[in-house]
Amino acid sequence: MNDQNAPMSPREQMLLDELRKLYETAKQTAADLDAKKQEIAGQENEISALRRDMISLKEENQHLREVLQTWRQRLDSVLSQLKSIN
Repeated sequence: MNDQNAPMSPREQMLLDELRKLYETAKQTAADLDAKKQEIAGQENEISALRRDMISLKEENQHLREVLQTWRQRLDSVLSQLKSIN
């Protein structure tokens, strides 16, 4: 068995260095992934808010169309009455 205090061979040192680099890369990748997840969550919240606004605006648009239709019918009625008077 190897003694724990014995110096590492160059091959062992190289493997340990590679393992440390892989660990740092994995740690950075995990941090990047977390940041992207937060960014996506923020974008999803923004999309939800925009979707709610769009639905609200569609409802308002429909209401305004109905109001405009009512006014158009009233105007047509008044014009018809005016023509019948003449």
